[in-house]
Parts: sequence; structure tokens; C-alpha cells
Amino acid sequence: MRWSNVIRGFFMGITEMLPGISSGTLMLLLGIYDQMLVSINQLFTKKYKESLKFLVPLVIGMGIAIVTMSSVINYMLNEHATITHFFFLGLVLGVVPMMFKLGNYKVEFKSIHYILMIIVTIALFSLDYFVGEKASVENVQITGTLLIWMFISGFLGASALILPGLSGAVILLMLGAYPIVMYSISEFLSFDFSVFPVLMATGLGVLSGVLLTSRILHYLLKTYPYLMYALIIGLLIGSVFPIYNGMPSSISEWVFSTVTFLLGLSISYYMSIKNNTHAI
Repeated sequence: MRWSNVIRGFFMGITEMLPGISSGTLMLLLGIYDQMLVSINQLFTKKYKESLKFLVPLVIGMGIAIVTMSSVINYMLNEHATITHFFFLGLVLGVVPMMFKLGNYKVEFKSIHYILMIIVTIALFSLDYFVGEKASVENVQITGTLLIWMFISGFLGASALILPGLSGAVILLMLGAYPIVMYSISEFLSFDFSVFPVLMATGLGVLSGVLLTSRILHYLLKTYPYLMYALIIGLLIGSVFPIYNGMPSSISEWVFSTVTFLLGLSISYYMSIKNNTHAI
């Protein structure tokens, strides 16, 4: 087993609990993006043992983070939301210079690449604008139609686990599935197992989406690398909108927000350069 991945998985688990942050972005930051795609693609081949050695520690780390850090994340988001979000704004934006460098933009980027970046950025801004606030759910009536929709929602939301800059929570919000999933998880943890079909349908959708999306992205990165770099840069820049939580409201908050933004930017830039010395 590659036990060092437990630490990487721990940070990925924290990422999954944060609105607007994509695990794909963190995989880029940690320098394991291509390895993740390859490992997922090889799960059902003769090389599955190698894939499991890479993936299992990641899953363990994510589980540890969700169990141990959920209360801390909730506290920071509730009590120091602006300061916390500024840190993650820096963390995301710090990856962008590395992506330009890996894409060899001075040589390879043409007008079409910059147009694609702008289109994707505008699309994410529009997505965040029209999603709005998440509604609460107090009851779920399980029907065949609902289960099919939850499978589809999980399938589409799974792209956020692989694609940098795209948050699964935003996708689920847009599809109206986020409050249903949150309610079902809450009820299941309260030993109300009647919601299990909802979680099963969503989980199967996520699993199917991850397997298919990883294959598609791996193919596109090998076949159209520079267009994909432009797409990822657009997604990273566009992900600023769902992460942004408003401006600081006091002088002290401005100071702490600026410090956390610069800290996130520095950490991200250093780690992205250190862990990504060659193309994805």
C-alpha cells in the first residue's frame, strides 16, 4: 500500500466538505492527478492490485478527515466564513500559474485556447449566479422516478471529483439533489434506514460517473492536451465565484482575510511547482 496517500486523502476529504472546492484541484496541487486517472482506469484490468494500493489509502484518508474534521470545518465556515473562504481562494488561484506553465502557453496557446478559458469562466459564473441558496428538505418520498434522478445527479456530480475547478455541491445544487442527499445522510446517521435507496442510487451514480469521467478525461488529456489545459485553467478561475463569500466587514477581518489569502496562495503555488514538474 502507498500509505503516504493517507495524508493526501485526508486533505481531499477536507476539500469535499467545503462548498465550491473541487477534489480535482487538490489532486493537481498534490501532483497525483494523472496517477488518479490511471489508477481508476486500471481498476478492472490485470493491474487492479496496483490501483488498489494507490486508491485504498486515499479513501482511508478521506474517511478519517470526514470523521475528525467535519466539526472544525463547520465551525470555521459558520464563525469565520469570510476569512476561511479567502484562504481557499488563494489556494485555488495559486494553482493557475502552474497550469499555464505546464501548458507551455507562450508557444502552444492560440486564440481558441483563450476563448475556451473565457467561455468556461463565464459558464461557472452563470452557474453560481443561477443556483442560488440551497433549500431545506424535511421529508423524502421515495419513488422510482426519484431514484433514477438521484442516480443521474450522482453521475453528473461525480465529474467534480475528477475535473479540477468544478464543485460537486454546485452541480447537485443546480440539479436540486443536494438538499435531498444531505437530508438522507442525516436521517441515515440517525438510524432511519428508509432513505438507504436514495443513498444507494446516488452512490451508484457517483461510482459510474467517476469510472466513465476518468476514462474520458484521460483520453482527452492525451489527445488534446493544450485544449484541456485551457479548459482546466478556465475552471480554476471560474471556481472563484462559488467559493467567494463576500468581502470582509471590518478592519481586523480585512487583515486576517488578506493574511489567509496570501498564505493559501503561497502554499498552493509552492506545492504546485514542487509536485508538478512535468505535464499531466
